[in-house]
Amino acid sequence: MAITGHDIQAKIAELTAPGAFFEVETLEVDGRPVAAFKHASPTTVELLNNARNHGDLEFLVYENERYTYKRFFAEVDALASQFQGDYEIAKGDRVAIAMRNNVEWMISCCAAILVGAVVVPINSWGKTAELEYAITDSGASLLVCDEARLKLIENRLDDIDLPVIVVPATETFTRPDQVALFDDVISAGAEQSYTAVDVASDDNAFILYTSGSTGFPKGVLHRHRSIGQAMMNMMFLGLLVAEFEGGPRQYRGGAERETPLLTVPLFHATGLISGLLMPIMLAQKVVMMYKWDSGRALELIEQERVTGLSSVPAILQDLLNHPQYDSHDTRSLMRISAAGAATPAGLPELIAAKVENPSRSAGYAMTETMAVCSTMSGALFDFKPDSAGVVSPIMELRLVRADGSEAADGEPGEIQLRGVCCTSGYWEKPEANEATFTEDGWMKTGDVGLLDEDGFLHITGRIKEIVIRGGENIFPGEIEQAAFEIPAVREVVVFGEPDQAMGEELVMVIHAAPGSDLGEAEVRAYLSAHLAGYKVPRTIVFRDHPLPRNASEKLHKLKVKEAYLEKLQRA
Repeated sequence: MAITGHDIQAKIAELTAPGAFFEVETLEVDGRPVAAFKHASPTTVELLNNARNHGDLEFLVYENERYTYKRFFAEVDALASQFQGDYEIAKGDRVAIAMRNNVEWMISCCAAILVGAVVVPINSWGKTAELEYAITDSGASLLVCDEARLKLIENRLDDIDLPVIVVPATETFTRPDQVALFDDVISAGAEQSYTAVDVASDDNAFILYTSGSTGFPKGVLHRHRSIGQAMMNMMFLGLLVAEFEGGPRQYRGGAERETPLLTVPLFHATGLISGLLMPIMLAQKVVMMYKWDSGRALELIEQERVTGLSSVPAILQDLLNHPQYDSHDTRSLMRISAAGAATPAGLPELIAAKVENPSRSAGYAMTETMAVCSTMSGALFDFKPDSAGVVSPIMELRLVRADGSEAADGEPGEIQLRGVCCTSGYWEKPEANEATFTEDGWMKTGDVGLLDEDGFLHITGRIKEIVIRGGENIFPGEIEQAAFEIPAVREVVVFGEPDQAMGEELVMVIHAAPGSDLGEAEVRAYLSAHLAGYKVPRTIVFRDHPLPRNASEKLHKLKVKEAYLEKLQRA
């Protein structure tokens, strides 16, 4: 029986009705009513403490180390006792974490949560200025970092003036006098215990810094309530999909339980939710990499019987197009999730060709919404693979025209959001809060989208990326999607350049598959056959090297544009 949009919306209403496990109730938050899952964990502390019951079950595989839940929480508790004791971390204090993905990152995050601190994950790709900015902007009382991050700020320690715990990466590491070694701190706390802290739903839990493309990032504040709601939202999606697939999918290829491969940074909302908090909640085994490497990822999928991975489309394409993909046993893979960016045309077909009967996923969300907005997987994905999914029952969404009026049905507009998982505001940034939030609590996203007749969201571009050519508003995302339909296109960015006659003209920059003979004429012919003439870029250029990405592995469109304009100016 074919699925219809009516079927999906009716099932959502049934699963969230009074008395259901995913019952949605109305809460008052900051004086406004919001929809929320009635049975979600009220705090991240409760979520973590419940996971202690997983005991000797294996939780984490990282490099050559394996952690059971029991071992993991023993080290978390040891660090928590030191946070409270030697470092005098109190409820509400900020603990900054600046490391590439590793087990110490996870331990530090959980220990800080348990003592009531606010966790400040810092972009590990940043340089000295960015790192120092996040530490000082958040008012951190303690920094836990790795050796590489310490070297960036070693000459600034006196000015930053806060205690530091470091995780060495080399045997030749020399510890500065004011810096403690992570293993020493854990050892010192092994025989001690921390004092439980009374944490409420409205208390702050995280400050997540945005991966903005210009200027310094903003700290996105999230309360404990939004974490539990985000977890419940992911579980809700799983049940919704199972309802249309006749029950949960069976493991295969030797896999015995859910085993995600963590491919995105923990300092990003996607990595924090799907790579740490959700697995802890559901007793999953996490396979973690220090940094992304598609060849190593294939080895881990085979060795650990990885069942799924969630990442941005660029990384999924990198993995599935790897020349050694077919020589590895990837039969255990059953869940593939594209997140953090619109799904390029052609990616669903690539996943289907490389993974047997995959449960494909996609969605749209932001750091500001704790990765909650619209999503879909499995049968829902197959129903509308070119969309960003159905809107969560705990998220309000409206589309707004440039004049401030609401868009008509099927008409694109700026996506504005309101809900229990929306940030309570940017940390110490009143000007940004005023510019982002309306008086009645709607958050302006800067993204452009539309809702179709079945309630599925489609992302069409960014307001700031709109190109105005001869008075016509053109969304680059539409043109990029069309280019992705060409099999040899691996990465593509479209933007505008100044033009005296037309105001702006379109430029397309392409990185094609290695060895491809794709040329401008073929691209132009394809686009001309699929787009209105005024949407075909005047300039199409090719780059031999991959295009730059930001910290969350999205294509860094501003850097692509700046590099093009700089090269043009030199010429």
